[in-house]
Amino acid sequence: MASTIELVTPIYDPNQIKVGDRTVAFMQSQTKLDDEGKDIVIEEAMKILSHCVPPGHNANITNIAVGYVQSGKTLSFTTLTALAADNGYRIVIYLTGTKNNLQTQTSERLRNDLKVDEEDNYIIVDANEEAIALDNYIRNILEMGPEVLLFPILKHYVHINRLAETFKTPVLASMLGHYGVLIIDDEADQSSFNTYAKKNASNPEWVEDDFSKTYESILNLKQALPCHSYIQYTATPQAAFLIDSNDILSPKYHTVLTPGKGYTGGKFFFKNKDLSLVSIIPDEEIYHHKDNPLSAVPNSLLDALREFFLSIAIVVLIQKRESFLSMMIHVDGRRDTNTTFAKWAESTKQKWIDALQGPYDDFGVQVVRSSFKPAYDSITRYIKDAPTFETVMDTIVRAMIRTKVHLVQSKPGTASNQSISWKSEKGHILVGADMLNRGFTIEHLSMSYMPRTTKGRSNADTIEQRCRFFGYKMNYIDVCRVYLSTKSLVEYNDYVEHEENLRANLNQCESLAEFSKHSKAMLLADTLNPTRSNILSSKLVRSKLSGWKQMISKDCYQENKLRIQNFLEQVKDQFVTCPDYDGNIIRNHRYVCIPIDDFIEFFRWISYGDVPNITRRNVTIQYLMHLRDSMDIKHVRLYEIAYLAQSIDSLRSHKIKDLTNIQAGYAKDGSYPGDKAFKEEDTVCFQLHHYRVNQPMHPLNNKDIYNFCVYYPEMLATSFVGIEEDDEDSEE
Repeated sequence: MASTIELVTPIYDPNQIKVGDRTVAFMQSQTKLDDEGKDIVIEEAMKILSHCVPPGHNANITNIAVGYVQSGKTLSFTTLTALAADNGYRIVIYLTGTKNNLQTQTSERLRNDLKVDEEDNYIIVDANEEAIALDNYIRNILEMGPEVLLFPILKHYVHINRLAETFKTPVLASMLGHYGVLIIDDEADQSSFNTYAKKNASNPEWVEDDFSKTYESILNLKQALPCHSYIQYTATPQAAFLIDSNDILSPKYHTVLTPGKGYTGGKFFFKNKDLSLVSIIPDEEIYHHKDNPLSAVPNSLLDALREFFLSIAIVVLIQKRESFLSMMIHVDGRRDTNTTFAKWAESTKQKWIDALQGPYDDFGVQVVRSSFKPAYDSITRYIKDAPTFETVMDTIVRAMIRTKVHLVQSKPGTASNQSISWKSEKGHILVGADMLNRGFTIEHLSMSYMPRTTKGRSNADTIEQRCRFFGYKMNYIDVCRVYLSTKSLVEYNDYVEHEENLRANLNQCESLAEFSKHSKAMLLADTLNPTRSNILSSKLVRSKLSGWKQMISKDCYQENKLRIQNFLEQVKDQFVTCPDYDGNIIRNHRYVCIPIDDFIEFFRWISYGDVPNITRRNVTIQYLMHLRDSMDIKHVRLYEIAYLAQSIDSLRSHKIKDLTNIQAGYAKDGSYPGDKAFKEEDTVCFQLHHYRVNQPMHPLNNKDIYNFCVYYPEMLATSFVGIEEDDEDSEE
């Protein structure tokens, strides 16, 4: 399929981007943001727009914006919409997700936030209108009206193709090259990528690629727009970073979005030393329709329901901090399972209402009231000036009566096809699976019961998108609770470390070319896969960072030599000498402890020309950031091997064919333990080897080269995943 020219570098001058009336008006309406927060949102929107194609250029580009789950990505792309409108863009298309509730949610937010019905700045267009009428309407507005046309459409091939065909009509097609277009793909890692990529790459009879329907429709839409920028928004960018870099949906530039004040995400829930907000669902209570088809309400769900109703009584009815609270029950993707749990929630609620309405001194009433005391002790653990147990129990029946159970699944007549009237009740219990997954915001969610798990490795991006319990919850975080399986708890802890390292590494890179031009690798624990394999055209490989690894390269040796010698000069007075081995300068070494940040800044500029070493350098930097942030490791240890050898003739020498191992072994007589003995187990150790190439007739003969050997202690070991490169890319 033909496409327009793909940009390699941005052609938008950031200094020419103006913050106009539409952006200012939108920011003024965001009363929950302080001035600092508004400045950050605008600054990040300007960065995104600076990597876009300006109106009137026959080109296209794909970029990505990476946020946290439930952190305000909608705010970001709404700000981007206003900013684009101020800078001459006339069309913004939103791929809103694969479910009707997501399309409705996005449309309503755009309508309310941009005041579509109050001002003449924007028009939300129904892309399902009759084709001829829609064509004429778009053309008339573009030619004669000032409004920016907004198209929130379902991420489904039928809807995308229909819009693409509208833009291809002759008169409209001739106009579009003059107008800037943004395509905003919300939850971009869901459904957009080609699910046939793995099959295409492994097919020996390959003639032409097969495309999955949604992917092909996106290509069709892009082809119909001669001047456009495709912006992926996601909290889980693993798939976008691992697909083939030649894929038209592979991003070229990235922006890491900053969460606003009060955001509670993975670090807050899973790495919090002050608050314990996660409870474990016992393995025997993990529902499975075959392996463990529970016949009665599990005790852990009863505990969660008690805590939730107590929360409503305290936070909503007594303290009036919030107008309502919500609970999510996410078990699996089966309709019958969701129906069962919804019935359990409803029947349990009614049973408690009936029991607690009896006489106060009734024995049965007292038994039920007493059953809430452990839940009361748990849920009030972090509440300041909590009302007494008796006060709360006197209110809890009303809390239950004013709580509605919603079965949220794709079936006519259920809440999935309706907008939930959040403020109409004091509590909401939403039971479902995929409809409560990516992108959907559950308002005021305080209680999450999630026994959903997998037997094998989970996909990191999939489990993270289930975290509807993240968000801006500081006003009621004291009653937020999450119920998970033991396996899920381990996975989420590992994911948080992966996510923070990935974001830190992205923040250090100016472009995705710098991040992954030669190497697509990221730290990821053994418990997780990064994404689904069917969208990856290359094989996913996993390697563990443990033990000795030698980074031997003949590339860039002159510039590396200069950088290394300058660095050694800076720390020369801090070295400590190792034990002397009979005055043999080849066997005598020294070391220095270097702050991790200082070493990262130095090591980042060591150049390599081969894929394996570029990969190892990149993941080692990620790894050092992980040790710094998650394990409080403050230094690395750098050994200068044979530091007394200064002249070219005194250096160790190696033939080219022997450059697979530059570490000297141990002496059989016991006089020398070998180079590998020079390490410590409490931090990462780098050995710097300075040697001479001894290869007559070779261009590098008698040249001196620096290379590193790295030791990753087993006690600190982790793993990384990456894409297996083609052989031709690995040639030196």
